[in-house]
Amino acid sequence: MNPTTPKKIACFVEGQTEQIFVERLFQEIAGYKKIAIATYKFTGSKSNRVSQPLKSTTVNNAAFFVLIYDCGSDSHVVSDIKSQHNSLSNNGYEKIIGLRDLYPKPLDEKENIEKGIRGLLKPLQKTGIPISVILAIMEIEAWFLAEWHHFAKIDSRLTPEFILQEYGLDIKNSNIEARHHPAEDLKEIYQLIGKTYNKSQATSQEIIDFLDYEWLYLDLIKTVQQLKKFIEEIDSFLV
Repeated sequence: MNPTTPKKIACFVEGQTEQIFVERLFQEIAGYKKIAIATYKFTGSKSNRVSQPLKSTTVNNAAFFVLIYDCGSDSHVVSDIKSQHNSLSNNGYEKIIGLRDLYPKPLDEKENIEKGIRGLLKPLQKTGIPISVILAIMEIEAWFLAEWHHFAKIDSRLTPEFILQEYGLDIKNSNIEARHHPAEDLKEIYQLIGKTYNKSQATSQEIIDFLDYEWLYLDLIKTVQQLKKFIEEIDSFLV
């Protein structure tokens, strides 16, 4: 592969938290010296979408380039993919990955929603680059909850034993993907130490900076299936 012609992938995510996490995850898996990333945010209605640049990381002779779009909500992820698919296909991108939450839909609607997404994208799969859309169940915060090591980095009191005693959630042994509203779980856990969780950039960045990416990549994927699917999509590109 010519180092001056990086492999290119586009990721469409539903919000700011996902955008920050996906950017960091690509950097951790690929290596910071091998990957350049540009992030944009879509605004406007479905019929009048405008993309605004957020940030970019420049790496000389990067082997990989990632374009990340913050679509602003889960309802826009698929429609934004559809509107950009032809352009991305014609500009040398190799694949598209979409990431959105299932919440507030119930867990038992997962298969129907995935089927609906496949149906909407099916016409595009006949031409152009491949598309995969992953549902974070129920929210991307489930992945943060499951990576329980980071809590003690936020506050030394937030051990799994303390969280179990004070909140009643066994974060080491529970099926976190079955939690109805993981963002609310994070909020309640934070409140145990007098803090709050919201989806602000600062709060999301703090958690994402503290995540143990080696453990997440090597161990957490064994129990968190949707995270495993997402990482497998990244791995298949980074070859």
